[in-house]
Amino acid sequence: MQGRRYNKASSRIAKRNNARRVFGLVLKVGLPIIFLIGIIFILRADFLQIKNIVVLGAETVSTENLKATALSRTSGDHFFIIPKTNILFLNKQELADTLLTTFPRLEKAEINKQYFSKSIVLKVLEREADFLWCASSEECFYMNKSGLIFEKAETLSDKFIFKGGVTGDPIMQSFATAGKIQNYLKFIDVFEKAGFEATYINIESSDKAILGTSIGEVFFSPGEADLALIAQNALLLIDEIKSNNLDATFEYIDARFGNKMFYKLKYPHPPRSARHPLLD
Repeated sequence: MQGRRYNKASSRIAKRNNARRVFGLVLKVGLPIIFLIGIIFILRADFLQIKNIVVLGAETVSTENLKATALSRTSGDHFFIIPKTNILFLNKQELADTLLTTFPRLEKAEINKQYFSKSIVLKVLEREADFLWCASSEECFYMNKSGLIFEKAETLSDKFIFKGGVTGDPIMQSFATAGKIQNYLKFIDVFEKAGFEATYINIESSDKAILGTSIGEVFFSPGEADLALIAQNALLLIDEIKSNNLDATFEYIDARFGNKMFYKLKYPHPPRSARHPLLD
């Protein structure tokens, strides 16, 4: 009798132990799953989703295009679970890089999150279109004072034109360093202050560039350190020639050889190719 009671008691204890083990296993497996589901539910909750995109600083770049690009970056899910519209998981640097790559006109892009309004703010700074760089008379691109060619010009304007110096696709290529651009501008400025309009510079090779002016083309070396001085020497030649013939214009002035200036007058004045004796 005692043996039978002992066996029944042992069986009940074993069942209780098995039940406890099963319950413990369910807790170990189930609680993390429940916790994970809860986290996913919170991350997908509406109060964490981006509802509005604000654009600041856009002038020529379309605000709607900027918003559309930002929206495309926030479509879909992370790991097929967490929406990319979740403001907590938005990678600001990646979005900024996408905007800069998509819109070469942009020089800077800064992304700010506004959690209470569930908004993101795209603060952009556009490059200045200071000049045109032209591959042909019908295909021109905007260029800034740093020499960066950044966007195709839809309409041609009266901006100063640069040509040459770049091969292949010009977008995001550098025409020249900022220092060289400043040297070219000083060169141009000397002629314009003397009353001669300058319209373009064409870099034909490493040792020949052409400045187009209302008095004629001026050949110069693009690597010359002080182009303003070269321009002043060219003006001495122009003044000397015009002192004898006020209406004289030049087919070209070759200013690539220091103080030695070579020139050719335009028809209807008698054709002439000579070296300026005052500059020898």
